[in-house]
Amino acid sequence: MGFFKKLGNFIISRKFIINVLLFGIVWFLIIWGGTSYFDGYTKHGENIEVPNLLNNNVKDIPTLLGDRDLKYEILDSIYNPDLVEGTIIYQNPMPTDSSGLSVKSDRVIRVRVSKRSRLVMVPVVVSKSHRFAEAVLMTKGLRTRVNFVPSNEDQGSVISQKYQGKNISAGQQIPINSVIELTIGKKTQGDMVDIPNLNGLTINEAEERFLGNSSLRLYPVYSGCETANDSLNARVIRQTPVASDSSRIPEGSTITVFLSPNEGGLID
Repeated sequence: MGFFKKLGNFIISRKFIINVLLFGIVWFLIIWGGTSYFDGYTKHGENIEVPNLLNNNVKDIPTLLGDRDLKYEILDSIYNPDLVEGTIIYQNPMPTDSSGLSVKSDRVIRVRVSKRSRLVMVPVVVSKSHRFAEAVLMTKGLRTRVNFVPSNEDQGSVISQKYQGKNISAGQQIPINSVIELTIGKKTQGDMVDIPNLNGLTINEAEERFLGNSSLRLYPVYSGCETANDSLNARVIRQTPVASDSSRIPEGSTITVFLSPNEGGLID
């Protein structure tokens, strides 16, 4: 009985009551502070809709995000010549209207965009024959502009190759469909003639340019033509050597034209 009497007196003592109250206050503060912290840290209750960025241009992202507290990051660019440069082809997270999911503020939307050019490695064709050099460059998706210079030692072979006026170095990469300037050695015989611009013409229109002119030869290459009518309606999308104000080639040279029924088509 004495033990229980002492225990009862301790429980109702001022010291015990104060300790219990202090413990309760500390426990409440811990629980309340922890809950408030994690609610703030996890942004509990925030629901921001993710806009649809797909098929829009990357330049329009700030407008599409509007006043939403969201950020964006461009992961990389993917070659696609059929799309406008900078078209968004991937986003993560996906739009709310298709995924049904929303995000918290400061969420980063990661996107991938399209590009219309890709880099290709330029093969070194110095000392190779003119025809071999052009064939190798064309397989890489490159075009040529040819300049002939008098030479008794390098007749018919490439003396130099340049891109935008600078010599090509081994392993150099440039955008596909770029023009490589080839300097070819040629004996000083026969007249030099201007290169006609045949871009956009049908094969019949191109051949009409050559009527009565035996100084140049025309060699057509078709792409995407399934019928004879396709071939007749196809138009020149590029030529090699390319035409320019200063480009001249010897009489008897061959101009290769690439024709496609789809305007703006490319031959890889």
